[in-house]
Amino acid sequence: MTRQALIWLATSAVGALTLAASPATAQTSGERGVSVEEIIVTAGRRESRLQDTPTAISAVTEEALDRSRIVDLGTLSSSIPSFSMTEGSGLAKELSIRGVTSVRIVDATAEPSVGVFVDEVYISRMGSAFTDFFDLERVEVIRGPQGVLLGKNVVGGAISVITAKPKFEPSGKATVSLGNYDAVMTGGYVTGPLTDNLAARVAFQTRNRSGYGENIALRSDIDDLKSHQVRAELLYKAPSTDFQALLTVDYGANETHGSAARHMTDDPFTAGTGTLAAYRIANNIGPRDGTSPQAEYVRTVGRGASLRLDWGVFEGAKLTAISGWRSSKGTVGYNQLGIGSPPGLVDTYYSYTERPETWSQEVRLVSDNPESPLDWIVGVFHQGDDVTRFDSNVATTNTAIAALDGTFLYSNKADLKTSAVFGQVGYKITDELKVTGGLRYTKDDKSGHRTAACLEDRGKGLPDGVCVAALALAGGQSFSLDYSEEWDAVTPQGIVEYRPNEQIMVYGSVAKGFKGGGWDHIPATLAGARISYDPEKATNYELGVKSDLFDRRLRLNVAIFKMDYTDLQVQQLVVECLCTVTSNAGTAKIKGIEFETTLAVTEGLTLWASGSWLDAKYDRFVDSAGNNFSGNQLQRSPKYKYDIGAEYEFGLGSWEEAFSLRANYTKQDKIYWSPNNTISQKAYGLLNASLRVQPPEAAWSLTFWGKNLTDELYSVASQTFFGDLMNYYGPPKTYGVDLSYAF
Repeated sequence: MTRQALIWLATSAVGALTLAASPATAQTSGERGVSVEEIIVTAGRRESRLQDTPTAISAVTEEALDRSRIVDLGTLSSSIPSFSMTEGSGLAKELSIRGVTSVRIVDATAEPSVGVFVDEVYISRMGSAFTDFFDLERVEVIRGPQGVLLGKNVVGGAISVITAKPKFEPSGKATVSLGNYDAVMTGGYVTGPLTDNLAARVAFQTRNRSGYGENIALRSDIDDLKSHQVRAELLYKAPSTDFQALLTVDYGANETHGSAARHMTDDPFTAGTGTLAAYRIANNIGPRDGTSPQAEYVRTVGRGASLRLDWGVFEGAKLTAISGWRSSKGTVGYNQLGIGSPPGLVDTYYSYTERPETWSQEVRLVSDNPESPLDWIVGVFHQGDDVTRFDSNVATTNTAIAALDGTFLYSNKADLKTSAVFGQVGYKITDELKVTGGLRYTKDDKSGHRTAACLEDRGKGLPDGVCVAALALAGGQSFSLDYSEEWDAVTPQGIVEYRPNEQIMVYGSVAKGFKGGGWDHIPATLAGARISYDPEKATNYELGVKSDLFDRRLRLNVAIFKMDYTDLQVQQLVVECLCTVTSNAGTAKIKGIEFETTLAVTEGLTLWASGSWLDAKYDRFVDSAGNNFSGNQLQRSPKYKYDIGAEYEFGLGSWEEAFSLRANYTKQDKIYWSPNNTISQKAYGLLNASLRVQPPEAAWSLTFWGKNLTDELYSVASQTFFGDLMNYYGPPKTYGVDLSYAF
C-alpha cells in the first residue's frame, strides 16, 4: 500500500463521515443486532470509551490477543500502525513508534524512548525485567509523546499492559497447545471469592520449544525457548466505603541457547565478498544455523509486586496510590561473530550480567463527577533504579586483527532517580466542545561508578595498545571513575475536542515528551567515559477523527501528525572497536497518517484494516566522526505498514455458530538499520490464520492456528562487519493446535 493509497483512503473516509452519520442512515442496535465491540481504555487515567479518548490509541482486547496468539511485544508489533520492534537478543528489544526508536538499552544509565507499563507500573529495563503476555484484559498502544499523565515521562509513545483482575464470580480456564518445533504451551487461571470482601486470581503460562536453528559445530539447538510465568492477585473491596486495594505479585523466567543465529551475508556496499559470507556459501550453511565454537545462552529471571489503592476520598474525587517493585537478572553469553577463527577474523566470547531493581510510587487525585463540565487530575511520581551491569570479552584464539585480541572486564553500578509533579484540567465549554490543558515537571538525577580493565593484550603475541573489541588500553591498564548528571524538563499538553454528533469526535492536540540523557556503554577511554549525551525531546502536533458509523457497524479512526524531534540519541556500531557510540542527532522531522477501521458486515462476518505512512527524516545530524546524515531516513522506521484481516463465524448442522475462521496479512516497507541508509531489510509480509471450533453450550474449544504461513525469511536486526552483514532472523512458519476448557 503506497503513501498515496493510504492518504486517499483516510481522507476519503473522513470526508464521508458526516453523511454516514446522518439520521437517515442510522438504525438502532436492537433493530440490527450487529455492531463493533465497545472498548474501555484507561490511557487518560480514568475509564473512558476508546472512541471518547482524544489521542491515537490501538486497544487489543483479550479475545484478539488470544485469537492472534499475541504472546509478547514482537507478536504485538506486527499489526499496530506506526509500531515496530527489532531484536538482536533477549535483552535488546528496540521499540519504535512513529519513527521514535528505543535504541538498545545497553548501558546501565540508558532508558527507552518508548515506555512499557504493566498495570500502570513503568518497566525500565525491558530485556531483563519483562516476560511474556498472559492472562491479560487488554493491551493499549498509545502513540506520540506522553509527557503528562503516564507516570514516567516518555518521548515516543507507550505500551500499557492491563492484566485480568480478580472477580467475585468463580471462573477459570485451562489451555494446552502443541505445535511444530516440539512446541508445548500451557496456561490458565482461576478466580473467585475468598470472603464477601476478598477475591483472588492466580494465572500461569509455560512455553517450551526446540530451536528454530542448529549450532552445527556443537550439534545443539539455538533459538529455542523454555519459559514460565505465574501471577497472583488479591482484591479487597471495603463493605461500607468507596475503597479497594489490589495486591499483585508475579514471577517469570526464560532461557534460550542463543536468541538468533548470526547469519553472515555479503554487504552489498563493501567491495568484494565478505570472508564469513563466502564461508557459509561454500559450506552450504542454512540461514538459521550457527557455527559458534562455544555454547551460547540468554537467561532472565524476574519478580515483581505492586499495590494499588483506590479511595473515594471525598465526593467527586478519587485518590489512587500505586506502589511498584521489580527485581530481575539477565545473563547473556555469545561468540561475537558466531564462528571461530579461522575462518573468522576474530574469535571472542562476550558475556554480561544485568541486575536492575526498581521502586516506584505514584499518587494522584482524579475528579469523579461526570455531570460536571470541569474535570481535573493532579499527582506526583517518583522512581528509583539501581542497575548493576558486568561485561567481559575474551579473545579465545589468536585473531587476524591484532586490535581485537586480549581480555577485558567492565562494570557499571548506576543509581537512577526520576521525580515529577503533574496536573491536567479539562472544561466542557458546550456539549460539543471541550478544551484540556496539562503540565508536567520532570527531574532526572543519574549517578554511578564504572570501572574498565584490560587484563591482557596479546595482539597476536605482541601488545598493540588496544584491548579486545572495546578499550584503547594495553594489558594491565584500567580506569575507574564516578559520574553524575541532572536534567529537568517541563512538558505541556493541550487538547481541543469537538463532537458534532454522537457518532463523531474530532480532536486536535499539541504534546511534548522528554527522555533523560546518559552515558555510552564501555567507552574506549577515560576521557570518553566522562562524556554524557543529552536528553531527547519531541513535540507532536496531531489532528484526529474517531467515529462509529452506521449504528456502530463501522468504526473508523484516523490521525494525522507532525513531530519535531530534537537531540535524538542514536547508536552506531564502530567496526574498528566492535563497540557502540551514542550521538545526539540534532533534529528530525516526522510526519505521517494512521488509520484503523473495523466493519461488522453481518453477525458472523467482521472485516478490519489498519495502516500508517511515515515520512521520518533527520533534519540535521552530523555525528561525532563528522559524518553527515542530514536528510536520511530514520533507522527502523518503515515508510508504510498495513494490516488487513477478517473473521467469519458459521455453523454446520446443529452446531450453530460453532466455527470461527480468522486470517490477517501484515506488510511493512523497507527499513534501514543505520543512519547512513545503506544496509536495510526489504519490504516483507506475514500471513496468519486460525480456525476455532466450539460447539454450542460447550465448555471446551479447539483452535488450529498458523503464523508466518508463507515462511518469510526476514531480519529483526542487522549490522556490518568487514564486508559482511550480520543478520538476526524472525520466527519461521509455525503452526499448532490449542485445546481450552473454561469453567
